[in-house]
Amino acid sequence: MRIAALDIGSNSFHLMVAHVNPGGRIEVLDRAKEMVRLGETLRSGMITPDIFRRGLDALRSLKRIADRHQPDALVAVATSAVREAQNGGEFARAVRDELGIDMRVIRGQEEAHLIYLGARSALDLGGRRVALFDVGGGSTELILADARECYFTISLKLGALRLRDEWQTADPPSPREVAALADRVRGALEPAIARVRAMGFDFVALTSGTAFALGSLASRLAGSQASSPNKVLPFRALCDVEKKLLSLSLAERAKLPGLDPKRADTIIPGAILLQVILELSGVDEATLCEPALREGIIADYVAKNRPGIQLVEEFPDQRRRTVMELARRCHYPETHSHHVARLALSIFHQTRELHRLTNSDSLLLEYATILHDIGFHISANRHHRHAHYLISTHDMRGFSQEETHIIALIARYHRKTPPKKSHPEFSKLSKEAQKKISKLTAILRLADSLDRTHGNLVRAVRCTINPKTIELRLETDDDPELELWTARRKGDFFEELFGRRLRFAVDASESINGRALAKEGEPIVHPPLSLKHARPRRLLKTSV
Repeated sequence: MRIAALDIGSNSFHLMVAHVNPGGRIEVLDRAKEMVRLGETLRSGMITPDIFRRGLDALRSLKRIADRHQPDALVAVATSAVREAQNGGEFARAVRDELGIDMRVIRGQEEAHLIYLGARSALDLGGRRVALFDVGGGSTELILADARECYFTISLKLGALRLRDEWQTADPPSPREVAALADRVRGALEPAIARVRAMGFDFVALTSGTAFALGSLASRLAGSQASSPNKVLPFRALCDVEKKLLSLSLAERAKLPGLDPKRADTIIPGAILLQVILELSGVDEATLCEPALREGIIADYVAKNRPGIQLVEEFPDQRRRTVMELARRCHYPETHSHHVARLALSIFHQTRELHRLTNSDSLLLEYATILHDIGFHISANRHHRHAHYLISTHDMRGFSQEETHIIALIARYHRKTPPKKSHPEFSKLSKEAQKKISKLTAILRLADSLDRTHGNLVRAVRCTINPKTIELRLETDDDPELELWTARRKGDFFEELFGRRLRFAVDASESINGRALAKEGEPIVHPPLSLKHARPRRLLKTSV
């Protein structure tokens, strides 16, 4: 299964597309990032029109990249900038209406939990506890956890972008201004870190772009030529980086090798924040962990949708997967539904010269047949109407709106009254769609009747088309008396639609219910009977 995760953060928007195998292992296929600075609105409390539009344009670009991979699911979450903005709801609605992305605005505690789920796969937590810090643009999340669970999570309104906006300084900042910011950060962090220290942890880990940017600068300052930072950021190296940054103006910081120029204005607040974190934690170094929120979004989706992921592996085709997902959710009668589908497709392909429908139409027939009895999930009474409702209201991914209506109506008409122009749902469709529904309904009604007992008595059917009749030769190992009676009743719509009478013949090679049948290969012919004939002695489990 392919899943696309969108992290709509206060500083940057991130996309990750990953393949998830049945065992839950995640393989990253693509990554992309747009620096939007949505958190620049944190001070005013409103997303300004220019940033509003910038955010939509960035998401449109990221969605275009995601669509290239044809993901089975796109999960988007927004963090502090959107949840704190007064018009955050308007932004979420615009994202949905303009881009078709259902963006979920998550609270700080949920954000911390998702970060933990993402980082857990990359950290060595065997018998160890980690104090995990994620420094974003608008907030910092602190998580105390081990490989099994989180023991403590908190989201603090401390982010590199937020601190930059609160911290008006000279360029470069003076020692007094640096000390003032450090005191502000220390006062906000100290209670939470003191609690985590009291609970106990074995090491500190850092996630987020700010931490990796500082790690990269520390590696370069130490003389490393590696393009990526070391996996560990020593406290002393962090102090050296901070000292270097404080000696440079904004323009000079923007030209530093290894630093994204767009981070030049937030990297000093970020460095001070990380330095205070390590200082209060009492550690000499921190582990850098790249997986975080985006990986957590996917891990959370996998945990909540494991049956769906298995369904993807079982049914790679999205349309068939959509049908099977609905069928299984409604506890459909699997054996009966698939047996009727086989009979219906057999009749469809053998009667092409009558209906003149296409192979794609045969798929609609098959899908409708698989779903025709899901209405029992609501009630046996009027279950054909319940099936119509369940299909119509389900998210039929991969199907057009008209195709969904066709499948729902075929299932609705598999019993009781056949299609009529007086039915609103039927009459609103195009003439072509109405004809298609009528023809496929006639085939389904006939095929469904041939498994009336749900016993798979009729193994196969062979159709011979004559000028005035259609002979259906049934292969069976048992007496299909009830199936024949039902087929004569429900076959009247087929006869009316195609202008030919139905005749039935049973092929059998041994005695049935103690009665001698014809020799092998010799049919027993059952001509059409009127409805006044006696009802069969076998009782039905479900209504006709």
